[in-house]
Amino acid sequence: MTCAEFKELVDALALDALDPDERAMARAHLAETIPHEGCAEALARAEAVAGRLSGALIDTRPPDRVWPRIEASISGAPRRRWSTAAGWAVAAAASVAAVILAGRSARLRNELESMRAQTASSDDLARQCLAQLESARRTNALAREAIAVLEQRGSRVVQFAPQGGFAGTALAAVSPDRRRTILLSTTLFPGPARDYQLWVIPPGPGAAPVPAGLLVPAEGVALGDFQAAALARGAAALAVSAEPKGGSPTGAPTQVVLVAALGG
Repeated sequence: MTCAEFKELVDALALDALDPDERAMARAHLAETIPHEGCAEALARAEAVAGRLSGALIDTRPPDRVWPRIEASISGAPRRRWSTAAGWAVAAAASVAAVILAGRSARLRNELESMRAQTASSDDLARQCLAQLESARRTNALAREAIAVLEQRGSRVVQFAPQGGFAGTALAAVSPDRRRTILLSTTLFPGPARDYQLWVIPPGPGAAPVPAGLLVPAEGVALGDFQAAALARGAAALAVSAEPKGGSPTGAPTQVVLVAALGG
């Protein structure tokens, strides 16, 4: 999701009028550690307006004589005409709202379905991991530990999504209790002036990414062991950033290149 697409949905998000998939994508975009184009500010303005809507009208008790007169004026046939007209008005308003929301979210729904179609099955991802680790397992202890994680009952593999047109890819083996996570990639190799850094994004709105170590080269694969201390608070997502040699100079990701959501 881009910032422009997020802003198209921000009013509906503030009114809780998005479907669960759209809401999740919007919240995930807001949590991304990228240079946003005023997304948080746009949501704050929309939420402020939404909060004022409930107080826009002052509750006032009408005089006792009002309701009997209203009932008398709409009794019989006129009442039926009023009910019909009111029903058409409500239906028309609902249709307009549905068209607006559908138009705003069509691109995002298509994007979500495309992402789902491209996601490999868990078994396929596990086979990819084992194939990538085959050469390194003989000489690298971390590669052997990654295989041990994969062999645990209830473990899983998550696939990272490239960010901002980045061409690299990565997988991560996650233990059943989420206390051990090891990344492997055949494309993310450190260079003379560049490192790739691991990050854990804890649960909760606005949670800051926690640095979790650097990728190191092995035989035919780059490996990253997410530090246990970074995983201790839990993890809503994992990320990889491109950094100057030695890691982030600021304590925050310089350029996020890969992200993987862990879900529930």
